[in-house]
Amino acid sequence: MQRISIKHLKSGMIVARNIYDADGHKLLSKDVILNEQYIARLHNLAIPAVYVKFSNDDDINYPDDIVSEQTRVRAIKNLNIAFRKCQLTNTVDLKLMKEITRNILDALLVNRTNIVQMNDIRCYDDYTFAHSVNVCILSTMLAISCQYPTKKLLEISLGALLHDVGKIKIPHRILNKPASLSEEEFAVIKKHSEYGFDILRQSQDMSVVPMHVAFQHHEKFNGTGYPRGLKGTAIHEYARIVAIADVYDAITSDRPYKNAGAPYEAYKIMVQNSNLQFDNILLEKFFSYIAVFPVGSIVQLNTGEYALVVAVEQGSTFSPTVKLLATANRDMLKNRVTLNLKLENMPYIDRMLCETESIEFNTLLYNKKSD
Repeated sequence: MQRISIKHLKSGMIVARNIYDADGHKLLSKDVILNEQYIARLHNLAIPAVYVKFSNDDDINYPDDIVSEQTRVRAIKNLNIAFRKCQLTNTVDLKLMKEITRNILDALLVNRTNIVQMNDIRCYDDYTFAHSVNVCILSTMLAISCQYPTKKLLEISLGALLHDVGKIKIPHRILNKPASLSEEEFAVIKKHSEYGFDILRQSQDMSVVPMHVAFQHHEKFNGTGYPRGLKGTAIHEYARIVAIADVYDAITSDRPYKNAGAPYEAYKIMVQNSNLQFDNILLEKFFSYIAVFPVGSIVQLNTGEYALVVAVEQGSTFSPTVKLLATANRDMLKNRVTLNLKLENMPYIDRMLCETESIEFNTLLYNKKSD
């Protein structure tokens, strides 16, 4: 299974995961064979990418998502409804928000040994809602690993879900601009932290914790963030958690002005900025729960050989179990040996193949099987 952008989809490819629109309606089901009409419809609905099946999928037992598709879709749909109400009332439906976070927390506690394998596919119009739900999932996952008690887990989850509520006051043309923002537009975007704080302060029975998260999630560890330029531990601990999830999801998501980055790309970017932007201890813990090389990825080892990632263990996300596919010259191997890269004297992953390379490589695999 590979995530393929809309521009690289071709007739005959098979859908690997259900596809939904911004309102949670199913557009295409898993196992549907794509044709030109389906691809054109997805393009018109601003679906940026699709998970498709490849010839090597028979070799893989894909793990369950950390939160089920049903729970995620319902959360996005309910958050969409709640934010639209909030635009009219300037307050948040706390009961509905707590229901969403409780469902997410329950799912994560059941699947606490699983790790994040892949992002959901979202259309551009529902980015804020899907992003908020994903940040909630990622933040709660990190908080669970920090062994917070249930009460605090629910507080962090709620703060993460509502961290971007202030964006309802930002003009749509700026939020979804398919190009770089001007200085004036970025100044408008930056106001969403204060808007979010004000909305949550006016919401009945809202605790102060989500307010801190909404207000501080763009603060940076070295004091160069906004709105107040807070530094280090002056930033609320929950906001430090949400900041990591927020940036990770932004990097690995499609936007009108950029394609989604791979988890490993997100890791490299975030680690390079770790001393400037993030709490290093939290960042290291976060990536122990992220499949930097997700199951189904094709990678190249330092030996030059190509391999398929078949399993990733919590805490060993940089050293997954792989199955050798081809030599450095791309000669397909008949005897496909499985290697656990976390063991001593094993090779290491040098790089993950990009989308176009993965398509080409899977075509080679398919042709080899057909011989």
